Amino acid sequence: MPNSASATPPVLVIGGGPAGLVAALSLAKNGIPVRIIEKLQDFHCASRGTGAQPRSLEVYHFLGLLDDVRRLAIPLVPMRAYKLPGGTEPLKTWEMLPNVEPTPDRPFTTKSGVVIAQYLLEGIFRNHLAKYGVHTELATELVSMEQDPEGGTQEEAIEKLRAAYLVGADGAKGISRKLIDATFEGETKDLDGHVWADVDVEGLSSEFWHVWSEPGRFTVSMRPTHRKGAFNVGVIGVNFDPIVELMDTEKFVNFIHENTGRRDLKFTNFTSIRPWKPKMRMVNKFYSGRAFLVGDAAHVHSPTGGQGLNTSIQDSFNLAWKIALVYRGLARPHLLASYEAERLPVVALMLRTTTSLYGHVVASTDSKETEDGFLRWRNRALNQLDINYRWSPIVIDARGNGDDEAALKARAYVGYPGEEVHAGDRAPGAPALIDETGKETSLHDIYKPNLHTILMFSPETEEAEFQVNAVLEATRALPDDTYQAVILAQHGVPKARGKVARYHDKGGFAFGAYHVHGDKLTIVAVRPDAYIGAFVYDAEGLPTYLSRIFDGITSSTY
Repeated sequence: MPNSASATPPVLVIGGGPAGLVAALSLAKNGIPVRIIEKLQDFHCASRGTGAQPRSLEVYHFLGLLDDVRRLAIPLVPMRAYKLPGGTEPLKTWEMLPNVEPTPDRPFTTKSGVVIAQYLLEGIFRNHLAKYGVHTELATELVSMEQDPEGGTQEEAIEKLRAAYLVGADGAKGISRKLIDATFEGETKDLDGHVWADVDVEGLSSEFWHVWSEPGRFTVSMRPTHRKGAFNVGVIGVNFDPIVELMDTEKFVNFIHENTGRRDLKFTNFTSIRPWKPKMRMVNKFYSGRAFLVGDAAHVHSPTGGQGLNTSIQDSFNLAWKIALVYRGLARPHLLASYEAERLPVVALMLRTTTSLYGHVVASTDSKETEDGFLRWRNRALNQLDINYRWSPIVIDARGNGDDEAALKARAYVGYPGEEVHAGDRAPGAPALIDETGKETSLHDIYKPNLHTILMFSPETEEAEFQVNAVLEATRALPDDTYQAVILAQHGVPKARGKVARYHDKGGFAFGAYHVHGDKLTIVAVRPDAYIGAFVYDAEGLPTYLSRIFDGITSSTY
C-alpha cells in the first residue's frame, strides 16, 4: 500500500454531501489544503433535503454561492390537502411557513423561502470547490484511523494518508462516528417508515404541494420540483412501514392509486426511490483529538421543520475557520474545543423541536388541526437566525451576557427575539453603507469566511479619532490576512486611515441593528462565520477577545 505524505498534510473530509462539501469549500477559501472522499461510485440524483432556511441563504451568500443557488431554486408553493375518500376535492390550502417580510438586519426570511434539490445544491458546491483544484474523490472510503498529537493516519482503499485533521461528514451509517467512539443516543420509530421517489406525474398541477392523509396512518405527499412535470413523491407511514413493500415502483404507484383515489395520475420516469426510517439521534461528543463530526454523522432527525441539511452546513461553517487558524499555527488547539461547546447545545434543542414536529406529518383525528393544515410550521426558531452561542468560552461581551450558563444554553436554539444583540449572536445585516466614492454596500457583503471583521462604530466626539487609532494599533498584532478593519459613522464617511475601509451608515441601519449609541465608541468583532465574537468599548478590551482566538496575543498585550 503506497504512502501519501507531504510537508503540508491536508485536512481530510469524509463524505461528499452538503456538510462535507461546505467544510471543504470553507477550508479551501481559507487557503487550507483539503481532500474530500466519498464512498459512493457516482453522485446521487435524489431530491432529499430541499428547504433552504434563511440562515443557510446567508451562509451561501458569505461563501459566494447565492447567485447560483437562486438560479436553480424554485419557490416554496402552498400546500393543498384533499378530502378522502375521493382524493379530488380540496380540503384546505395553506402556507407551510409564515410569510415574514425581510428587514434591513434580516435580509432573508421565510418569504425568501426557496426549494432546491440536494443533488443540485451539491453540484453548486462541487463547482465552486473545483475553482480551488479540489474534487470529490468517488469510490474512496475510510476504513481505519490512528491519531497522534501531530496528526492522524487514515487507511483508505488503496493508500495510507497522513492528514492534519479529519472532518467526518459520512452520515448516520458512516464510520467516522464509530472511530472516535461516539455514542448515538435517541430513538428509532420502528413501526413507522417513509418511501420517497423522484418521478414524473401527469395530471397534477405544479402550483401546489399536494397531500392526502388518513389520520393516524399515512400521508401521501407530492411536491413539484425544478423540472416541469417532475415531483418528489413520498409515502409517510405512521404505525405501518411502507418500506417493507413499497420499494418496488409498481407497488409504490398502486398504493398511491388505491389510497388517494387518484387513479387518473400517471407516474413515469422514476429517477430515484429510497427508504427513510425515522430516527432521532445525536452523538454525545462532536470531536476526539483531531477528528470532528459534522452533519448526519453527528445528528439525524425528522425532516419536519427542514432543519437537517441546514443544521449540517452550519456545523461545517462553524468548524472550518477554527481548523484553518489552528492549522496555520495562528491559534492554539483549544480553539477547536469551542466547536463542540457551541454546536452541541444547539443541536440538542433542534432535535427536540423536530422530534415534536414529527407528530404532525400525518393528519390528526383532531378535525381542528386538519382544517388548519397539519404540515404547518410556525416555530420562529426554524429559520435558524436566532441560534446563538452566548455562553461560548471564546466570546466576550462588555454589555454582559449573564453568568448562568445553563440558562444561556437553554436559549441556544430559540434565541432572544426582540432583544438587543449580544456577543455570541448572529451578526445582523445592514444595507446602505456608503463609501468615499458614493458606492453602496452592506455589512453582509463585507463579511468574509476567511477574515475576522473588526467593526468600529465611531462616535461624534472629540476623543473619537484617538480612540479609533488606538483600536487600529491593537489590531496590528494580527496577521494581515486574518482580519479587516471597518469604521462606521452616522454623519458622513469617516476620515481616511490608510487602507482601512470607511463607511457612512446613511440609513442608521448598522448602528440600529447593533444597538449602538452615537456618543460612545463601540467595537464589534465579527467572526469568519458571521457570528459576533465580541462587544467591547475600548482598545484595551479588544485583546481580551483576540487572546481567546489567536496565539501570541494576551489580554495584557497592549
